[in-house]
Amino acid sequence: MKILVTGSSGFVGRQVIAQLVRQGATVVGSSRVATEIQGIEHVTADLIVPGAAAALIDRVRPTHLLHLAWNAQPGKFWTAANNLDWCGASLELIRSFHAAGGQRAVLAGSCAEYDWSGNGRLDERISPANPATLYGVAKDALRRLVLRDAEQHGHSVAWGRIFWLYGPGEAAGRLVSDVAAALRDGNEPAVSKGTQMRDFMHVADAAGAFVAALRGDYQGIFNICSGSAVAVCDVVRSLAEAMGKPEHVRFGARSAKPDEPPVLYGNVARLHDDIGFRPIFDLRDGLTNTAQWWCQKATEDENPPRDA
Repeated sequence: MKILVTGSSGFVGRQVIAQLVRQGATVVGSSRVATEIQGIEHVTADLIVPGAAAALIDRVRPTHLLHLAWNAQPGKFWTAANNLDWCGASLELIRSFHAAGGQRAVLAGSCAEYDWSGNGRLDERISPANPATLYGVAKDALRRLVLRDAEQHGHSVAWGRIFWLYGPGEAAGRLVSDVAAALRDGNEPAVSKGTQMRDFMHVADAAGAFVAALRGDYQGIFNICSGSAVAVCDVVRSLAEAMGKPEHVRFGARSAKPDEPPVLYGNVARLHDDIGFRPIFDLRDGLTNTAQWWCQKATEDENPPRDA
């Protein structure tokens, strides 16, 4: 088994690589920037350049593919025009992979593919796909094409829909990372009342779900989530408590978006039964782990290692 992981330097990708390396897998990582990751070969490739995806497959010749790469720039990816480019590049990648004799592919989708106007429970079996953003439309279009092609030609493909992730190494511009960074720096983060409820999962568990899917044989859509809805204010409060600064958060200082669905969470039957994966972290332990990472990072930033 030779595994190619695109987006290997990203939030989820780094966690996936670490787990695969610990398992002794032969892994090649790929991302747009040159990156040194211990235990793997890394290939620098900008997949949205025409021909780059095909060239990557030709160079690596993987038996297994985990495709995570996409535009994930916080606040901008929802409407970014290059969602179309990523859809096209992903089609080139998966077609080249199959043409080269690839055995098993798992691709990262999103809960944004679902219609969010229902009762809040998002079930792969019955909930309609009716995305409200360009990002969601692009992901859903890719999913439809890839899975139908797999069905017609006998390819082994699974599609993991990611929900709300948090954890060590998260980029700025997201809820947990922004609150943690502000608290670490002695500031008081301003957040909404946070009454909306979402399904949060630690990034290491999301990576574990992808690894399990890659090693398994389930074909089709599966949710990557905890299966529980938690109020955003409770997530922020638990994080602040873990960082020892529960009184520093200014709840209600920001307005919530008027079109925010009150509740969104995923069905996890397929994740548990078909993929065979259950999360390691509960929310409290996951937020404690995240808080420890941010505090450790602050210590390292204040005391950088000296040259020998």
